[in-house]
Amino acid sequence: MGSEESSLYREPLTDKGWSDALRYARERMSGRDRVLAVSIVSRIDRAIAWLDPVMAGYCEQSCPTCGDPCCHGKRIFYNFADLLVLTVRDTSLPPGQTRTATGEGCRYLTSAGCALSRYHRPYVCVWFLCEPQMKLLQEESVRFQRTFLGALLEIREGRVALEALAVGRESDTTDQRAAREKKKA
Repeated sequence: MGSEESSLYREPLTDKGWSDALRYARERMSGRDRVLAVSIVSRIDRAIAWLDPVMAGYCEQSCPTCGDPCCHGKRIFYNFADLLVLTVRDTSLPPGQTRTATGEGCRYLTSAGCALSRYHRPYVCVWFLCEPQMKLLQEESVRFQRTFLGALLEIREGRVALEALAVGRESDTTDQRAAREKKKA
């Protein structure tokens, strides 16, 4: 049982490589339990919908004055789980990997920020909090922080479950781990 995402496709890809990767993701989901896959992605999307205004607010407060925006990171890529989520969602897909060659900047970064909705960004771009944003989160109530972390966990567990479905193995969710621990006790 896996609890970590694959690093498959977490690298620069040409646009042809991107098309091939998307085709592979679609093939892996072909014949799988579509209802389950859509249910998993719906849970992910509800969590992203909750996070989006929070993260947008944190970005508005911290990014304009940042000397080294995280969006300039050269090692940010879509991975296999990202591609599965995008293909199950069955909406317009980003035209390519974040970069086609090592050392390039992100193709989606504009002067106004990311050109992609949070739903279409690589997972790391959905959840990453820089130090100033962490300070903003720490200023929130404990209840809010728990809800925030719960949303992140919902996304992560959903992505692991979707990847497990795609490769034909069970995922190791928190509920499954808790059930095993209860049996041991």
